[in-house]
Amino acid sequence: MELYHGTTQIIREIDLTKGRHRTDFGQGFYLGSNLDVAQRWAQSRAAFSGKPVVMKYTLAGSIFSDEKVNPLIFDEPTLEWLNFVRDNRRKGKPDDRLRHAHGIVRGSIANDKVNFVVEDYIKGKITADVAITRVKALPNVQQVSLHTFRALAYLDATDFWYQEQLPNGEWSKWVSLSE
Repeated sequence: MELYHGTTQIIREIDLTKGRHRTDFGQGFYLGSNLDVAQRWAQSRAAFSGKPVVMKYTLAGSIFSDEKVNPLIFDEPTLEWLNFVRDNRRKGKPDDRLRHAHGIVRGSIANDKVNFVVEDYIKGKITADVAITRVKALPNVQQVSLHTFRALAYLDATDFWYQEQLPNGEWSKWVSLSE
């Protein structure tokens, strides 16, 4: 399965400790199934600093049947998904960064309102039912987060590619990191 990571730098080696804390599926390395979404994410990150870059990876689909990776899959926003996101976004001790035992988590990417909806749910301003109805998943777009070295091993290390946004706003052709 081909997946993308929008960023502001070419990633030659994935470091799981570099992921942001208190994200939907916990600290990890996030990828998405949609190139346009990854490009927009890279552009939004570059607004703070750097240059928009999209990395392209191939993930073996067999990862989702590896019991030792302990995959977790959400097909759509549900109460289980909402509580999982809530638990991962809650503030905690500084060393309390990964709040689950899953090597990989896959689920729909929700719309831009998810941050506000989950915050309102955490604060008790809205019920779970209201939160789920307010979060609409983007059609045909999945996000995948990798949380363990075992899960990272399912990325084809010989098949890493990147593209950069050019000064004219276009995106470069794909360049292989192995060249």
